[in-house]
Amino acid sequence: MSTRWLILLLPPVFMVVAAAVLAYVFQELDDDNVDRIAAERLTLYQQTIIGEYQKYRYLPYMIARDPRATAAIGLGQPVESANRFLEEMAENSGADLLYVMNAAGTTLAASNWQKPLSLVGRNYGFRPYFTAAMRGEEGQFFAIGLTTGRPGLFLARPTPVEGDPVGVAVVKVDTSQLENAWAEGGELVFATDADGVIFLSSQPEWRYRTLAELPAATRDAIASSQKYANEPLTPISDAPVTGPNQLTIDGQAYRHNSTDVDLLGWKLHFLVPQAEAHKSLLPIWVITLTLCLLYAVIVLGLRGQRLRRASAALRQESADLKELNQRLVGEIKERRRVEHALLEAQRGLARSNRLAAVGEMSAAVVHELSQPLAALRMFVAGTRKFLEKGDTHTAAENLQEIESLQMRMASLTQELKRFARPGESRIETVDLRDSILAAEKIVRPRFEETGVALIIEMPDLPLIVETAPLRIEQILVNLLRNGADAAAAEDNGEVRLDIVETGDTVVVRVLDNGPGIPMNLRERIFDPFFSTKTSAEGMGLGLAISMRIAEDLGGDLAVSANVPRGAAFELTVPAVKSAETMDTPVVRLEAEVAE
Repeated sequence: MSTRWLILLLPPVFMVVAAAVLAYVFQELDDDNVDRIAAERLTLYQQTIIGEYQKYRYLPYMIARDPRATAAIGLGQPVESANRFLEEMAENSGADLLYVMNAAGTTLAASNWQKPLSLVGRNYGFRPYFTAAMRGEEGQFFAIGLTTGRPGLFLARPTPVEGDPVGVAVVKVDTSQLENAWAEGGELVFATDADGVIFLSSQPEWRYRTLAELPAATRDAIASSQKYANEPLTPISDAPVTGPNQLTIDGQAYRHNSTDVDLLGWKLHFLVPQAEAHKSLLPIWVITLTLCLLYAVIVLGLRGQRLRRASAALRQESADLKELNQRLVGEIKERRRVEHALLEAQRGLARSNRLAAVGEMSAAVVHELSQPLAALRMFVAGTRKFLEKGDTHTAAENLQEIESLQMRMASLTQELKRFARPGESRIETVDLRDSILAAEKIVRPRFEETGVALIIEMPDLPLIVETAPLRIEQILVNLLRNGADAAAAEDNGEVRLDIVETGDTVVVRVLDNGPGIPMNLRERIFDPFFSTKTSAEGMGLGLAISMRIAEDLGGDLAVSANVPRGAAFELTVPAVKSAETMDTPVVRLEAEVAE
């Protein structure tokens, strides 16, 4: 199949390759033709500019020699006869402006002396054409007139023409006629100065823009001479040059040719749009596309005949499919029967899971209530003895403890209900030390019973945390009781509780010196119904419940080895940030029970 398609694709590929070769050849021919025409046009425009320059070049020399124009310089003030003479000379020669300046650069006589924008009295000593003439040279300068606002070519000569200059004669040539002629010819032509600034253009919007970004030094030099007034001189395009004859302006590509004018470093540029320069390429690709489409129509027609023959074979196969469909209908009915049986089995499994959950919760209730019940029995037994001795005060205190335990058991059952629905416990800002002391009071009878020492170290200042106090007490009771059970078999059994504050969290560590937890059992220690104790001593729910509570409260519970012996449990709870630090005295609570 793939080989046949490759063979079918060979003719259009060949036609495209041939078209590409022809397009390349014709493109080269088009470029050569455009470059030849551009060279001819550039030569013509170059001669036009040179002719305009030569036409007026003599004029400042003549004025510099004529005393009628330079009389104002000798008198040091404007003279009406000099103004009228310059006005008459400008009308006869066709020059835009004629004026005479003294050695300080101040205009003393001008051909436009009677107009609102008269140059008389204005100083142009900063212009390069003036400084060149004062050195005895011929001044040549293109700029925007500061008074008239019109661009032009300024030509200057010193006066007298021999000896030390005492003034300068200037003629301004209007170049707008050149631009008008270029625009009327419908061609894209512009001229740039030695700095690459476009000052003449058949496209007015290109005027006073640059071929490239100007260096800072060049911009400063142009600004000091006020050559282009306040024009921003922005680049005409930010697109990179793709070739020696390529130029992109405002997103359009042009065929670009240029030549030197041999005047002030000027260059003439001639542009032809690429689409127009390569107009012979369009017919080549149109013909190629037409041939490819014709070839595709022929191939598709032949393929249509094959498909019609194939459809006849498919009709024959459809009869066989009908028989197969009938068999599938029977199989679908059997499948639905099996799915119905599976659904019933799933429902039975769901009922079994609910019963297992009820059993687990019941075991959890028994496990969590057994600890306060044990404490309750101890307080009841103690109360009876104190009543027999007549110590009613101590008996009353025990009754208060019994009442407190009763209230705790009621709250505990409510919390166990919440254990099945995480996140319902109310989070409060509490002092963690209160929860530690409450848990210590509950487990104290167990430590007295086992003879294990309980040492509690905590800061003297409050440990403010955000948590549910009763659920934290549940975790602490479980950890302390487990520690007492683990250390009970030791000669000097000891359980230590200390606190580490780490900024955003508070870590409560419960360490015992019991046999510890083997490495291979630490990952299972928090699983429900898993316990390292004998079946008579524990049900394996305490640590599972504690882990669940710690995670619900945004904390964590972890186990590691105690050094040199025993186990270490770390309860992490979120802390409330405060300015207090842990560099405070530590309260040490120690209870020793005689064996």
